[in-house]
Amino acid sequence: YIDIQGDVATKQNIILFPEFSGILTQVYVREGDRVKKSQLLAKIDDGGLSQQLAQMEIQYELAKTTFERQQRLWDQKIGSEIQFLQAKASFESQDRAIEQMQNQLEKTYVRAPFDGVVDAVFSDQGQVVNPGQNQLMRIVNLDDMYIKAEVPESYIASISKGTEAKIYFSSLGKSYNSKVRQ
Repeated sequence: YIDIQGDVATKQNIILFPEFSGILTQVYVREGDRVKKSQLLAKIDDGGLSQQLAQMEIQYELAKTTFERQQRLWDQKIGSEIQFLQAKASFESQDRAIEQMQNQLEKTYVRAPFDGVVDAVFSDQGQVVNPGQNQLMRIVNLDDMYIKAEVPESYIASISKGTEAKIYFSSLGKSYNSKVRQ
């Protein structure tokens, strides 16, 4: 056998950044917590977006009612085509505006991109965060981990995919049997 040192790694190891500027109002997880994909991890103050959305929804209902009435009149050959088209455009425009606002509002929620473990929380509740500037937390998937090791050239011919490997973690005092994957 040969003795080689390596590093434990995973392909799913990500640092989460906010997508919205504001005050971090809630952090729902701590280091070491297991999380599921799409689980809510933190909340950023929306700066009044939720109130704007509520107002837009009221305007949407009015635009919808106006459009439906204009459509009924138009179907009965009453009213002008311009009034019907204006009501339709207003209704569709309000619908798209609400969808856009909901997408903006969703950015105030920080969710887990995959199942894993919270490795570190970098930002505290009450802190002002900005996209691309403030790291919020690191999530790591511990289910698909591997050992990455540099093999000296003289041993390359004796190691191939499927070769038995014994992995020893000195910090844990445990050994595991495995195989070379790549």
